[in-house]
Amino acid sequence: MIAPFFDVARRNVSEHAHPYVAGLLSHCPRKNVERICEVLPGTRFENLQYFLSESPWEAAPLWKWIGLRAASILGGGEDNMLLLDESCFTKKGDKSAGVKRQYNGRLGKLDNCQVGVFSALTCGDRVALAGARLYLPEDWVEDPQRCKAAAIPESERRFRTKPELAWELVEQAHADGVAFGWVGMDAVYGRDYGLLLKISRMGKTFVADVNHDQLAWTQEPVGPARPKAVGESGGQRVDALWEKGRKTATQVTLRDGENGPVRVLFWSQRAWIWPAGSETALGVWLCVTERADGTVKYSFCNAGEGTSPEELARRQGQRYFVERAFEDAKSHLGMGQYQARRWRAWVHHMVLVGLAMVFTLEERERVRSETPLTSVRDVVDLIAWYFEKDRTGVEVEEAIRARHKRREQAMISKRRKALQKSDVLTM
Repeated sequence: MIAPFFDVARRNVSEHAHPYVAGLLSHCPRKNVERICEVLPGTRFENLQYFLSESPWEAAPLWKWIGLRAASILGGGEDNMLLLDESCFTKKGDKSAGVKRQYNGRLGKLDNCQVGVFSALTCGDRVALAGARLYLPEDWVEDPQRCKAAAIPESERRFRTKPELAWELVEQAHADGVAFGWVGMDAVYGRDYGLLLKISRMGKTFVADVNHDQLAWTQEPVGPARPKAVGESGGQRVDALWEKGRKTATQVTLRDGENGPVRVLFWSQRAWIWPAGSETALGVWLCVTERADGTVKYSFCNAGEGTSPEELARRQGQRYFVERAFEDAKSHLGMGQYQARRWRAWVHHMVLVGLAMVFTLEERERVRSETPLTSVRDVVDLIAWYFEKDRTGVEVEEAIRARHKRREQAMISKRRKALQKSDVLTM
């Protein structure tokens, strides 16, 4: 099915793609070329390293196949949501493409790392990676020799902000024919009104987290110029609007999680924002969620005026699943365990991780009615058994069943405690 994507210079290199993806789905302690060759007999380090870092096969057509496949598996059509977020990869030295001492969200501090901007496709509680772009800091763009040493293509040697890379992912998914009607993002992207305007003009519905001091207008602002400050045309900070509206907030259940129903305090109000480049203000919902720990999230959503609070709250909470995708990809599919410096190696590695993830999604969906608790880890255990034969099939099955039983018991216990707490709060 996917072998043609690895056609290069009158030959096909899928013979190397096969063991690499098998390695990502293996029990390798670290899923890099060297370790994959140790686990899978018959693979040669030189061949696999060349396939990853030098071979000129293109990632874009494979990402298109992954996106279309994921959309088909999810089956949501326009109900699917494309999630945008970044992920960081700690690296030593200064040779890896795009590496710099920059903010690492996973660690919550500055770190020497590479940053990738990713898209993920989700519907309900299912998710798969759908696209990736490597962020190139300005000091890299300004150093042609450094770019050449990392084999960064000349077409990529231009500075683009993270929101600009995110827009490329949205635009590419749309051009590829991937079915989605919603786009979700955190405040890094949500505060870029230009990005929101482009998504709106594409005909998609965005749910964009914003900072607490972002401005919104409760009446449509009018005038010859775009308002820029608090007080102009009635603009107010979203946290101030929340304080006024909090008393009318209601309890909403976002989803049925493993630890019981995920309930939040939710409030929404019609508002307007005025993106740069737009001649008029854009009508949105201001959505505010407060969790049990006091954490407050503010979002703008351009859904229609008749959208229910329950739907707005559910869509605002859907962004959780991009974090779930990163967690599964890093914990079980080797997303951050590559050891390569060149641009092409990063691009190739990420699309192959995306391929491994959509495979696990398909396998989980295939057995969903019989074993709904099947996880990415379970699929990896089964595939590792298939390739490595390190345990018998019975041993693997017993281990998975035991893990499911522990999860079921933990879910029952946590749900019981959550219901007891809910009863106390409502008395």
